[in-house]
Amino acid sequence: MQSEFLESAEFYNRRYHNFSSYVILPSFILLLFLLVFSIFAQKEVSLSAGATIEPARIIASIQSTSNNKIINNHLVENKLVKQGDLLIQYQEGAEAIQAENVSNQLEMLKDQKVQLEYLQASLQAGSDQFPKADKFGYQEMFRDYLNQTSNLRSNVLQQNANISSQNAAASQTQVELGNLIGETQSKIKDYQKAKSAIQTDEQLESTNLGYGIYQSYQVTKEQMPESKQTAISQVDAQIAQLESVLANYRVQYAGSGVQQAYSTGLGSQIESLKSQQLAKVGQELSLLEQKILEAESGKKAQVALLDKGQIKASEDGIVHLNPEVSQSSMVAEGTVLAQLYPVLEREGKVKLTAYISSKEVAHVKIGHEVRFTTVNDAHKQVVLRSKITSIDTNATKTEKGNFFKLEAETDLNSENAEKIRYGLEGRMTMITGKKSFLRFYLDYLLKQE
Repeated sequence: MQSEFLESAEFYNRRYHNFSSYVILPSFILLLFLLVFSIFAQKEVSLSAGATIEPARIIASIQSTSNNKIINNHLVENKLVKQGDLLIQYQEGAEAIQAENVSNQLEMLKDQKVQLEYLQASLQAGSDQFPKADKFGYQEMFRDYLNQTSNLRSNVLQQNANISSQNAAASQTQVELGNLIGETQSKIKDYQKAKSAIQTDEQLESTNLGYGIYQSYQVTKEQMPESKQTAISQVDAQIAQLESVLANYRVQYAGSGVQQAYSTGLGSQIESLKSQQLAKVGQELSLLEQKILEAESGKKAQVALLDKGQIKASEDGIVHLNPEVSQSSMVAEGTVLAQLYPVLEREGKVKLTAYISSKEVAHVKIGHEVRFTTVNDAHKQVVLRSKITSIDTNATKTEKGNFFKLEAETDLNSENAEKIRYGLEGRMTMITGKKSFLRFYLDYLLKQE
């Protein structure tokens, strides 16, 4: 090896492998890097506080609906319930018996109305429209109506039969009187002929009724001239007597000719009876409908009372118990037993709630970013990010002092929704701003906020 090469290596080692090259220069470079980093690099300025996961909204407050004893309580913290699930069952009281009585009364009234409508239809049709015998006696009422119409019809028929018989008898009497009048008139004519024959001395038929007087006159007219006048007087007496009889017959004939009118009011009588029965049925139907309305109102009231005997879920949700009454079997009506929270997978969002002291509240504003960190039941860390959505204007007094409540609503993906549940506690970090590392440490050293 040539000596000039050895001299160069020795120079190199002495020139670069010394304290300055090993310590001072790297330290200077590091210090320069840290200075540049502290000037340009940003550090988050944050506050932290304990926080819990709460629902973004409350579906319903489950309140006690009765003062009776609770016999079945299906409320369990964080239990998923479906719409219509039974949550609370109270011990039944007298309202159950009353509800059954009202229901039975309503069914009876409705059945009575149906049977009354059958009676109405039967009256209108004139025939039995009942499918079977009823227990209210309406079918018997219709049969009574039929009997009444039958009696009316029989009475009118009997009355007309009597009138017909009387009219027939009157007609027969009139015929007989007419014959007697004719016979009497014939006799008068015979005596008038006999009188004429006596007066004119003409011949008279032996069949004439006055022939006896005429014959006596013919025998005695020679010996007794006055016998002619005597015979005429006898004939006039017979004629006068017959005319008196004829006048009496004529009076009787005139009286016997009156005919009685037949009864024609059967249809109107039956129609009047039918109208009366229908009007009565209509009034009873109106009363029944009013009673049915009252019974239905009573049934609704009883159903409402029975509904108070049990509480069912109004929607699908998660149960959150009121710890003050969760173990009680007797709770006053109106007391909140639990709240129903939305199902996380469906709702897709929750509300992060934290309390910060009055000294720190001045540093946070709505819209500041927050980061919530917690550990779920499987001991896996869950991180949720959001922004502050509300800050209370008034402080809440606690044993540890006054604290302001702030909330941050955050959306959940399906993975986070499966990992968390309501009531989980964690740590909320509120990012109030950013500073360079240089400014941060200067403020820290100078004790400036």
